[in-house]
Amino acid sequence: MNTVYITDVASFLPNEPVGNDRIEAILGKIENQSPRVKLFVLQNNGIKHRHYAIEPETGKRTHTNAELTAEAVRKLTAQLDMPLDAVEGLACGSASPDQLLPSHSNMVAGELGMAPAEIMSTAGVCASGMTSMKYAWMCMALGLKKNFVATGSERASAFMARKAYTAMTSDIEPGKDLAPMVSFEKEFLRWMLSDGAGAVMMEAEPRPGQLNLRIDAIDVRCWSGETPTCMYNGLNKDKDGGWKYWTDEEDIFDVVRKGYLLLQQDVRALEEHMVRVGVAGLCVARDEHGVDFEKVDWFLPHLSSMYFKGRLDGGMKEAGINVGDDKWFTNLAECGNTGSASIYIILDELLHSGKLKKGQKIFCAVPESGRFTVAGMALTVV
Repeated sequence: MNTVYITDVASFLPNEPVGNDRIEAILGKIENQSPRVKLFVLQNNGIKHRHYAIEPETGKRTHTNAELTAEAVRKLTAQLDMPLDAVEGLACGSASPDQLLPSHSNMVAGELGMAPAEIMSTAGVCASGMTSMKYAWMCMALGLKKNFVATGSERASAFMARKAYTAMTSDIEPGKDLAPMVSFEKEFLRWMLSDGAGAVMMEAEPRPGQLNLRIDAIDVRCWSGETPTCMYNGLNKDKDGGWKYWTDEEDIFDVVRKGYLLLQQDVRALEEHMVRVGVAGLCVARDEHGVDFEKVDWFLPHLSSMYFKGRLDGGMKEAGINVGDDKWFTNLAECGNTGSASIYIILDELLHSGKLKKGQKIFCAVPESGRFTVAGMALTVV
């Protein structure tokens, strides 16, 4: 197979950064809701700032997901001084496309006004951005295209704004909270996720006069056959732990009233499986792809929360994977958890930080809690 290079990375974060004290000013305050979930999550996730595609004064959106993605792609091609009509392929990953149909990549290509090109849309949660990278890499490795753009993007705020909760809380007596676990599962991600997009350019040759990233390996693998559903949308758990699907509701208004469209997290399943599966994914990189973590210079994990950093590091050490703390690189605190876009945003900052040197090794790790998938990518700076 042909060698493939990431020749540049770009990212786009909408509007001004939002501090913890202004989240509800932007998203809106949920009626009849105790602040206990918000306080607990914000105390543990380590996020200080995030971005929302929302106009603070009006609460209206400033960008669609497709527009966020298009902004990142435009920035990428501008950095490379490359016309958009020279792009031969576009692979877009997202957990929060603006519509059910057409596909997200169709909408991004339309927003960009692209010339006819190959497209691919990858679904899932955080790993969908890496899945789009793998598709682009495969096309390039097989020699099918001369270049390919891959993206990851989220507009999670669409699922977290006050209006998404209004129908659920309107019938609750004033001063009375939702049942604790229902509240926690349906509210948890409101204080975790935010908006953003990133894009990478893959080419068959490194560009002269600049740093490029040679792709040595990409792997995307799921443990869904042995783990429960953990992060979900369009589903609800019934009182017996079974699943109800939004398409099963006889009254379409119950889809909103019962919270099917909210992003939900089974925190017990997250705690039980995320670190174990994340470490298993790193072991795949070591045992099947020959990644020597002792020689990795930069370890780029997608962390949903700093709560998991110590736990992941401990699990890695138990598995014989030792990465010094000085090699970890994340911008979660200042850029927020942008899901499938996070690894692009991290890689963008590192590539343009002036910290990289030719010959250094980078490993990107993206654990996803949807139903437990782990994506990994090994890179060499050239």
